[in-house]
Order: sequence, then C-alpha cells, then structure tokens
Amino acid sequence: MSLPLRALLWDMDGTLVDSEPVHRRSFVDAARSHGLALPEDFHDGLIGKSEDAIHAILVAEHGLDMPFAAWSESRFAAYLARIEEVQPFAIATDLWARAEAAGLDQAIVSNSPAGIVRANLTRLGLAPGSVVTVSRNDVARGKPHPDPYLLGLSRLGVPATAAAVIEDSGAGLAAAQAAGIAAYMMPWFEGEKGNWQPFGALQKHLPHA
Repeated sequence: MSLPLRALLWDMDGTLVDSEPVHRRSFVDAARSHGLALPEDFHDGLIGKSEDAIHAILVAEHGLDMPFAAWSESRFAAYLARIEEVQPFAIATDLWARAEAAGLDQAIVSNSPAGIVRANLTRLGLAPGSVVTVSRNDVARGKPHPDPYLLGLSRLGVPATAAAVIEDSGAGLAAAQAAGIAAYMMPWFEGEKGNWQPFGALQKHLPHA
C-alpha cells in the first residue's frame, strides 16, 4: 500500500467463515446424488477453484453428465442443507468489526456463486444487500484472475494502492497480486513465502476508530 488504508476486500470461504469442511461434505452429498464415486481427497485439490472450473474437472475426468447450471443448483442445495454447520472465524469477524468502526470501506470478493455468498452472509449476521459483494456470477473470469478484485475496487471506488486483500488460498493470492493489491494471508495459509504478509500484520495499518 502506498496510500493510507481505505478499504479491505475479504475472501469469504476459509477466510471470514469456516466453510471449507461444509463445502467438502456438501460436495460429496451432491456428487453421490448423481452417482459419482470420487477419491476421498478429491476436494482437497479444489480449494480456491471456482464452481465452473470444478464442474469442468468433473465432466472431463469423472464422468459427470449434466450442464453447469444444473450441477451448480444441486451443489447449492446440498450446501444450503448444511448451512447451520458453517461458523464464522472470530479473528476475521473481530477485524471486520474494527475496520467498520474505523470507517474503512469493506467488500466480500468470493469465487463462490451468488447463492452461497448470500447464505454465508446470513450466517455472518449480515443482510444481503448491506455489504458490497462480488461473486463468481459477477465476472467472466474468477480467481486466480484479477477480475473479481478489480470489480471489488470499482464497486468501492478506491484505488488498489489504498486497499488490502485478506485471503486464504493460492488462487486468491494470485488474483490479489494480479490486481495490484497488497495481500494478507490467514494464519492457516500454507503457501511459500512471497509477496504477501501474514494476517496479523494488517492490524497495524488500521486507522483508529
């Protein structure tokens, strides 16, 4: 950041909410309902990938025979059935509240489809429409491309140099870097050291409320 911090752009799954286990379980639910038998570790390689990219893998490598729209609807129904299992990450929601009190603009920029983003917002106690969001439905290319974060900046009306991204995946980190935004990674990020900072380092940049 070269300007005073004015905005935070948050990833959702695995960053604001502990939803990856629920994605994994609901993904298995949806796959089984369509007769797919996937390896137990299949979902581990999907972290950060968009729904359309996952659908393409299922079609090409595992015999899924249904269009993306139908698969996405099935996936959303399976996820929604387990939505009560999704829990916020306290360290993230605490920082969200501090940033809000300090007057920072905030947005959620997710690779998930709009329905899952809305469901997770509700679990966070945030009314859909009360927060600036970018979902996979809003862009032609999802993460690791910069498009979602560039749209988030545009919707907030702030330059990349006055914003910070909070992420948990390699795809999200690549998207932030491609958009020219400083990236701060959650403590459980296991990527190699590079052009990013740990989540805790972000706190020193927050203005006082």
